[in-house]
Amino acid sequence: MMPPNAPSGAMEVRVRSRGLVVAIVGVFFILCAVVIAIALKKAPKPDGVPSAAAVSAPSVPVGPGGPSIEVLVSSSDGKKTWLEAVAKAFMASGAKVGERPIKIKLLHMKSGESLKAILDGQEKPAIWSPASQSWLDLLNTTWTTRHSKPLVVGAKRTVMSPLVIAIWEPMAQALGWPGKPIGWEEIFKVAADPKGWASLGHPEWGSFRFGHAHPDYSTSAMMSVLSSIYAASGKTAGLTSDDLKSARVLDRVGSLERAVVHYGESSTWLTEKLCTKGPAYLSAVTLYEANVVKANDQYKAKMPFPLVAIYPKEGTFWEDHPTGLVDADWVSAEQRQGAEAFLAFLTAPAQQKLAMTFAYRPTDPSIPLEAPIDRAHGVDPSQTAAKKLAYVSEELFTHANELWHQVKKKATVLLLLDTSGSMQGPKMTAAKKGAVKFLRSMHKDDEVGVITFSTRVSLLRPIAPVREVGEILVKGLEGLFAEGQTSMIDAALEALDEIERRKKAGHDRLYGIVLLSDGQDTSSKKTMSDLTSLLPAQESPDGTRIFTVGYGEDAEGDVLRNLAVRSNAQFFEGKVENIEKVYHQISAYF
Repeated sequence: MMPPNAPSGAMEVRVRSRGLVVAIVGVFFILCAVVIAIALKKAPKPDGVPSAAAVSAPSVPVGPGGPSIEVLVSSSDGKKTWLEAVAKAFMASGAKVGERPIKIKLLHMKSGESLKAILDGQEKPAIWSPASQSWLDLLNTTWTTRHSKPLVVGAKRTVMSPLVIAIWEPMAQALGWPGKPIGWEEIFKVAADPKGWASLGHPEWGSFRFGHAHPDYSTSAMMSVLSSIYAASGKTAGLTSDDLKSARVLDRVGSLERAVVHYGESSTWLTEKLCTKGPAYLSAVTLYEANVVKANDQYKAKMPFPLVAIYPKEGTFWEDHPTGLVDADWVSAEQRQGAEAFLAFLTAPAQQKLAMTFAYRPTDPSIPLEAPIDRAHGVDPSQTAAKKLAYVSEELFTHANELWHQVKKKATVLLLLDTSGSMQGPKMTAAKKGAVKFLRSMHKDDEVGVITFSTRVSLLRPIAPVREVGEILVKGLEGLFAEGQTSMIDAALEALDEIERRKKAGHDRLYGIVLLSDGQDTSSKKTMSDLTSLLPAQESPDGTRIFTVGYGEDAEGDVLRNLAVRSNAQFFEGKVENIEKVYHQISAYF
């Protein structure tokens, strides 16, 4: 499923439109990183704030008491709270270029989305701070091809956070934590065992239930997949394409994916589900260490046990959030000097120490780790990057992504589309385009069907594999038009009946409904109580999830939101301008 942040010109990975995102995220695993050192002309003050002279250039005329110099910093959204605190402290310090104060403006986006916005000319920062060096490599490679020079220079590592397996403390103890090193080997074993947790003396816990975000959308999710591949192969470096074809790797990674409850666009939503639904819903998920700390703090009152971070004994990946200066004509000489001052401040010991307040590790090893990076918050400060996994080539990353698609848990999804009279015009046209893109993004082995509803409910075709009915359904969608009333509840009930019939075939799949409606239900024969009575208990990982889209201002947002929450799914607000993106976001959950 292709994310909207994929830059143009990237490689094709599969017959579906996945190539662009694989090229973006794949570069994450390229070994070579380009780091260009830049020397500041003057040493900073002890607190990391350069003097006015240090950031002034005699060649730049500056009037006394002039307006502030705005420096736009585009950053990955994971470290938002830390950067906001740093920017506030920097501006409070009175840092200036000449006599003009420096104003820091922060823009937080996913690294891939930010990269695309920069390449498209929609975002023009003076500083760029993605999650990993790979994003800098990709941006600089693309920019050099276009302009014969790199765009981001002087990159410095800012904070660190390793990828870990977040698991409930009693379950970690059942695996042997903290008395012995544990990792993917123990996870593979309990995930593959038909007895589940009963194999470790805990039948009351049921099956092992695992979660990670969708690797086509999330760098951390693909890192999780690669980490499990490394562990299954018994290597920490030197992974080969033959390793990815081995029966051992396919079997172990496949057993882990079959334990997945659901995927998602990001780990944030998955973490909320883990912490609020409890161990009956999810046993473990892959997260960054910082997110384990944040989860234990944010959801403490709702959690039956604390989460603990397992640092796989086989090795893991570490993020270092590099930050560099943008060398482009949209950055003035004064902005460049302001950016240099902020970068020096950002990497100074005081701000590195501040990062720990937000659960990130400083990149300076001389700074001792302090709370909340401690066992009280579920993490282990004694862990180091000494045993980190080696990045892989772009080609090998492509093969690993294909392996995941081969063994991933497949989905059965019914699209429910409102075709009542209120959908006439651009609303109907845009909704059909979004639904078509959703269908074309699905795996050929997924199952799909489409139900339309107005005064009556119509099943376009029975549920069948995408490879058989995908294009047939696309043509059916293109011929739809709007008329009549709205029978949303009746449509949802028919969809649940259709999926229940598929479940009886005994396949272990992800089951979901995607329901779009732009108004109130006006003609259903059944009631909302009839519908909600068929939904699973909220803490249950089983059942069919109903992702809902309130399309436009007249949609029954509260009803649709409640339906999504009750079924452990998600509600989206849609409109003509963003509906294709909404459908794209929903596709990440399958």
